[in-house]
Amino acid sequence: MLRKTVVPIQLGCCNTQERCLLCSPAPSLRTPEFIRALIESYQKSKGVSRPVVSFFGGAVPTPAQVAACDGLPFTVRVRPDLLAKKDAQRLISDGATSIELDMFTLHDPSLKAIRRKYRRKYLLKLLEGLHQMNVKLGVVLSPGLPDSSYDTCLDDARVVAGFADTVRIHPVLVYAEAGLRERHMNGSYVPLEIGEAVTVCAGIMDLMEDAAIPVIRVGVQPGPDETGRVVAGPFHPSFRQLVGGRRALRTLDDLLSAHEQ
Repeated sequence: MLRKTVVPIQLGCCNTQERCLLCSPAPSLRTPEFIRALIESYQKSKGVSRPVVSFFGGAVPTPAQVAACDGLPFTVRVRPDLLAKKDAQRLISDGATSIELDMFTLHDPSLKAIRRKYRRKYLLKLLEGLHQMNVKLGVVLSPGLPDSSYDTCLDDARVVAGFADTVRIHPVLVYAEAGLRERHMNGSYVPLEIGEAVTVCAGIMDLMEDAAIPVIRVGVQPGPDETGRVVAGPFHPSFRQLVGGRRALRTLDDLLSAHEQ
């Protein structure tokens, strides 16, 4: 099966308000002219006429930014508290093939710790509302947030399994220009070790597999959709393979144990 060519358009989220601890500074303004030029560049370099445009980074694309796609299929990954009902309805009407929520967690202490203003109650209402709309719903989960644990991460996965069509699992990384770096430097935040991240991601993938929900990304791979320079955290260019290896080894151990009995 041929992979789709994706044109990533990073919009940034904390443009007009206090940045949360995970956010790097927003990129320069993505004008319609910039978007058209980038799409044309991908079409020429990749030899494709209909790539998929992927808006990400938190902000909701404006009507002018969507119009710059000139009818190409597009997806949107947004920060939950920046997505109003009217925005979702507009995006769906304009042809969005999916809306993904950079939700990270439903655990209130973790949301408070990273300076997000919304809480679990708001997220549940948003998930329910989008689930009822005519659009594919994606969710981004981020194990390793401050004040989180293995159990809270799996609780997030169980809740999301009742709403989402797809899931991305992005263990928390510390970026050079994000507020979380200061907490990491002063010792008040300790990111997951890579083994810990593999363990919790394997548990989330088990739950998603049981619910028949595709996990479309595990970990952040190097590429044009990166959001900054990683200075700490469980980064690995083949992180998904590490998780898959752990799950396969566990399956083999279970089979061998059953055979020995």
